[in-house]
Parts: sequence; structure tokens; C-alpha cells
Amino acid sequence: MFAVLFLTINWVLAFIVSAIVSILLANKIAGKPTIGSLFKNVGFLFLLIIGIRFLLLFLIEFVTIPTTEETTFKVEEGVAKSIILEGIDSVSVYSSNRVWKDNYGNNYQGKLAVREKDFLRLHKHINSYKVTSSANFWGSLYDYIDRTDTPSLDLVMATFEEIHSRKNLNQMEFAEMVISCIQDIPYAFVFQEACLSAENYEESIRVILENCPECCIGHVKYGIQNPVSFLQNLKGDCDTRTVLIYAILKHFNYDVAILNSEFYRHSIIGLNLPAKGLYKTYYGKKYVVWETTAKYYTAGQLPYNFNDITHWNVVLTSK
Repeated sequence: MFAVLFLTINWVLAFIVSAIVSILLANKIAGKPTIGSLFKNVGFLFLLIIGIRFLLLFLIEFVTIPTTEETTFKVEEGVAKSIILEGIDSVSVYSSNRVWKDNYGNNYQGKLAVREKDFLRLHKHINSYKVTSSANFWGSLYDYIDRTDTPSLDLVMATFEEIHSRKNLNQMEFAEMVISCIQDIPYAFVFQEACLSAENYEESIRVILENCPECCIGHVKYGIQNPVSFLQNLKGDCDTRTVLIYAILKHFNYDVAILNSEFYRHSIIGLNLPAKGLYKTYYGKKYVVWETTAKYYTAGQLPYNFNDITHWNVVLTSK
């Protein structure tokens, strides 16, 4: 209401001022008008008023402080404990209400929930991982995390299945919906060591932590949260996200890959689906690459500073 009133006052004020200025300018340019010249120059005067009015409106908008979106965690980013019914049992869950748009403007909403008992059982399980492959350490670790966590992601799978059925999504639309949901979660660093204050890090990390000191979680083995833990606190970096997305899309029978880059120190998703854009060929199959840590990246798009495909290697595939 106040915004509409303010906008109306702006328009009225701009019109009055522009009319006065236009008359003064016209008088200066054409001299004192006669009755005949008033009718002759009415078009010129009208255009002059309109032009000055829009200039004034622009200046008013420029000096007005706009209402900006919050950059901190919103309600839908929060995780809360609640109770759900499973049969006749009351079950404690950690649940977040996600409200997001995909990269084509389609609206979605759903709850991402994990049982408290599953979180307590699994949140430290990476600590007990025994390294089995030095040649492909990350692929083996991601595979272990996927196999360990996925049975406890059934509530999340049910949410995405319900959206899939209700929206009647095709294969690419469903992948877009899932990935954009995870893209929409604010980025957070996941460190093996303790999180330090922002000034202790290089610029790319420092800038994020200066704006969001809570966007870091430390003392996490290998610097990756397993999916159940990620959904319990919504703090995830690149491979924390790629492993969750991999687990979800694998569950829905996608041919999905995780690609890592030692050069870029980053992790992304690849999908063996027909789509335009950047892709990585692996054993004769084309995996279209997908950025997961920021909004608005679609299939085949990578940030310009990460887009040399020769620096990316497939470390795990679902098929």
C-alpha cells in the first residue's frame, strides 16, 4: 500500500515539475507565446513535458533506496525438527520446506526430510571409511557414501516422486527440477580442519565468509558431508551436493556421473541425456555437464572460469 502511494506521488510530482520546466524552456526557446503559437506548438510542448517527466522519474528511482532481497538464510533454508506418522508410529525428522524455481521459471515446493535416527546413525560414518582404491580415491569414496546413505533418503525420494507425478515432468524436466532444488540451497564450505575467520583465507573464500560467517562447517572427514548430514543442516559445498544429486538421480534410473577437477578443485554432475552444451565423453557416452553450487546454470553450462572440459575427469557413473 505504501509503495503504491509513494509511486503515485512520484508520478504526480514528476508531472508537475516537468510541466513547469517545459513551459519555462519553451518560453526561453521560442519567446513569449501568442494565442496562435500556443496551438501551433502544443505538440512540441507535450513531447517536451513527457521527456522531462521520464527523466525526472528516472532520477527519483535512482536516488530511492530499493528494497533488496535478503542474502542470509530465509525460512525455506531453515531445518526444523518435527514429527511425522509412519503407520502407527510417530517418527522424529529433520525437515526443510524448499520453495524454488527451476532455471526456466517453473515453481516448485516440497519438504526434504531425513529421520533423526538415520542422521544419528550415519552422520559420522565417513570417519570409518576404509580406503580401497588409491587410483580413484574420490570415486570409491562417493560410491561408498551413496550406497550407505541412499536407503535412508526414502522421504526425499518420495517428495521428488510426488512432484514428478503431479507436474507430469519428462526426463529432462525432472532432472532440472532436482538439480535446481539443490542449486537453490546457499553455498557453504565444508572443511576437514576448523573453520577460521574470513581474513585467514584466499580472496574467493574470504569474500563469501565475510558476507556469511556461518557458511562454513569444519572438522568433517575428507571435507564432504554425506547426504543425510547435508539435509540435516543444509550446509554443502560442491561434492557434498554432487553426491546427493547423484544418489537421487541414480535412484530414478538416470545414467549420471560425478566429474572432478584437481585443476579447478571442484566437482560437478554429468548426465547422459540429449542436450546442448558442454559434455565429457566417457567410454563412448556423452555426459552433459551441470554446475550444482549456484543458481541459473542449466545442462551444458559451466562458469567461464571452470569451463575447460579437458580439466574434468569422470570419477563415478551409475551405469
